Amino acid sequence: MLSCFFITRQTVWAQEKVWQTVQQQKGTLQKAKNKQVSKAKGWTNHLKQWGTDSSYTRAIFVGVQLHTNGWSGEVCYLLNKEKAHQTTIRLQFGEIRQEKEIRQQRKGTVYRDLGAFKPYALGKLNKAYTLQLGIGKEYIVFPALLQDQISLKLGMEAGMALALVKPVYLNLIRVDPAQQAYASSEKYTEQNKNLFLSPNNILGADKWSHGLKELNYIPGIYLAPKIIFAPDRNTSFVQKFTIGANVAYYLKEIPIMAQNKNTHWQASFFVGLSLGKRW
Repeated sequence: MLSCFFITRQTVWAQEKVWQTVQQQKGTLQKAKNKQVSKAKGWTNHLKQWGTDSSYTRAIFVGVQLHTNGWSGEVCYLLNKEKAHQTTIRLQFGEIRQEKEIRQQRKGTVYRDLGAFKPYALGKLNKAYTLQLGIGKEYIVFPALLQDQISLKLGMEAGMALALVKPVYLNLIRVDPAQQAYASSEKYTEQNKNLFLSPNNILGADKWSHGLKELNYIPGIYLAPKIIFAPDRNTSFVQKFTIGANVAYYLKEIPIMAQNKNTHWQASFFVGLSLGKRW
């Protein structure tokens, strides 16, 4: 009888021990979960406040712009030490296109065994990119214009421009003396222009990297007037919406299309959006 009592007592004690262990483990897991939730909330609050200070003296932005002749990406450093205006230093890289570029692609099954029918722009001689570094001023016209949030600014920027010009290579369809067709990767020349400008003789574009060793550099200058809408204090990352124009002059003509007039000038209108941090 006594032995049964001790066995029962030990069983109850063991069950209590197991229960305590389970509760301790649950408590440990709950503490870890609460810590993770608290950490996540801290990061969320940090992100909400990051870059929203309205009494900042500096800011840095990254942004994208859509141009009437291409696209661009930018990094901008801003100094806010004057009441009347702000100073910007901007580095921008983008692509230059002509409005008459028409992308097309070979169709059908003829010559399919020669390679892929990659899209191309008929008559395009070169891929052209621009690298621009400039200093600008942004003047506040209407501070906190909409519901004490959006400011309207006028900006003007000028600086150096560098055009990077890379020849376009197409896979042209040629026929050997044995009347066997083959694909030949070629850039535009006076000798092959009849093939280069004929869709029937073009298989498709070659890989983008072909021609990088023949990259040419053309220096120039640029000017960019703009209208800027910016929040005085936003609820998340600082945002800037920009509408403007970009006019660049290069020391040499930029040859982009074979059958269009190429000039020293490159001009476009653009819209842009920037995100960044103030401090």
